[in-house]
Amino acid sequence: MHRPIGVTILAILAGVAGLYEIWRTAFFLGLVKVTVIGQDVTFTNPQWGQALWALLIAAIWFWVAKGLFDMRAYAWSFGIYISMFTLIFSFFAIIGTSTFEEEFPVMFIAVAIFMYLNYPGVRDQFMKHEMSLLTPEQRAAVEKAQAANVAAAQAMSGGTPPAPPAA
Repeated sequence: MHRPIGVTILAILAGVAGLYEIWRTAFFLGLVKVTVIGQDVTFTNPQWGQALWALLIAAIWFWVAKGLFDMRAYAWSFGIYISMFTLIFSFFAIIGTSTFEEEFPVMFIAVAIFMYLNYPGVRDQFMKHEMSLLTPEQRAAVEKAQAANVAAAQAMSGGTPPAPPAA
């Protein structure tokens, strides 16, 4: 398997984002404190909703990190979704009670992952590897489905469908 170095770096960054969310979970539970502009910030009572949410996002980041490292196609699409979701979540956290300094590390990682995964050719690497994992029967079924989709699209547009592939 040929894994681009950028994907390896992204897998590591996704793992770091997961670790950051674990730290955030500990912060929301009141286990750790943050110093912002010389003042300690900590929760005296656990914030269960935010802690569970951060724990869920951490689990997703770890799952995406494993998928990126293994070059799985689900990790490409889900990496885009979770990076966008993390940016949105961090934005609303900044509007709420969080500071930009607290959210910056995970926002930076999410932007880097989003931009790299949308770079031309990266998706093709994931799809090529995913297709290499299929059996010949599965590959033939995928090719038949693709041919049927092309024929349906041409029929909808008024074009003539291509000849069916020889069995």
